[in-house]
Amino acid sequence: MGTIPEHVIEQIASANDIVEVIGAYFPLKRAGTTWKALCPFHQEKSPSFTVNPQRQIFKCFGCGEGGGVFKFVGLYEHISFPEAVRKLAARAVIPIVEEGGGSSDDDRQQEARRTLLRLHAEAAEWFHDNLMKRPVAKLAREYLKKRGLTNEVAKSWQLGFAPESWDAFLKWALEEGYKRGTLLQSGLIKLRDEERPESEVYDRFRGRLMFPICNDVGEVIAFSGRILTSETETAKYLNSPETPLFRKGSILFGLHKTKRGLIEADCAIVCEGQLDLITLFEAGLTNVVAPQGTAFTEGQARILKRYVSE
Repeated sequence: MGTIPEHVIEQIASANDIVEVIGAYFPLKRAGTTWKALCPFHQEKSPSFTVNPQRQIFKCFGCGEGGGVFKFVGLYEHISFPEAVRKLAARAVIPIVEEGGGSSDDDRQQEARRTLLRLHAEAAEWFHDNLMKRPVAKLAREYLKKRGLTNEVAKSWQLGFAPESWDAFLKWALEEGYKRGTLLQSGLIKLRDEERPESEVYDRFRGRLMFPICNDVGEVIAFSGRILTSETETAKYLNSPETPLFRKGSILFGLHKTKRGLIEADCAIVCEGQLDLITLFEAGLTNVVAPQGTAFTEGQARILKRYVSE
């Protein structure tokens, strides 16, 4: 993997106002020309954490932590500097093309990854629009209401709906310009005959409430779909297959939203499914995670150990 050019880093920093970025994590209160809050990096009763919009820096006069927007995101999210740069690049919709250190094969892999990420992001929007606006999703909306989840919660988690159709998603994706090979690689469509690559394809998710599965920087990398009725023999939950973006045993659902709650509580509540996690999170229990399947893997345990001790 190459390095991120310095001018791109500067562009990303300029596009991410530090007051807006930090204010998205917790409330800031104006104090003259600066903003103040209780420091997230140590326990205190009086606010000593200051954000200076003119200099685009933060400083805590209690524990001494300070720096720019990348430093803050890295500390708060427990991620490296390059990961913080990529997270803020995604926030500002700035593409990153890394320099050096890569072959043409590396470049092709990076381009394929970017295409898959774009497909998943746009697919999540399509599923979400179905849920919020289409008559075909009426049953899904009623189901969420019965579970006590509002439209605001559905928007916050970008919940969606896959129509009960063999090719609704396929037709949409082809019209958007995505190639059959990319769609197959994403796992969002399937071959009718797995032994014949040229066989017909169909939508993997049909008639299901859709949950976007995100990596720890909030990029959609897969989906989980839940059936809405119990009068069927099909599996209650259906996940995306393993892809270049998604390794089921290495992802915890909701971690991109719950990691701060995990760090602060220093313990985790492991939920059975996505709906259980969302319900607890919206009720104020934010130190929650959910595995992608019935078994909690060693890989998921290692990831969780980065944020909690129990």
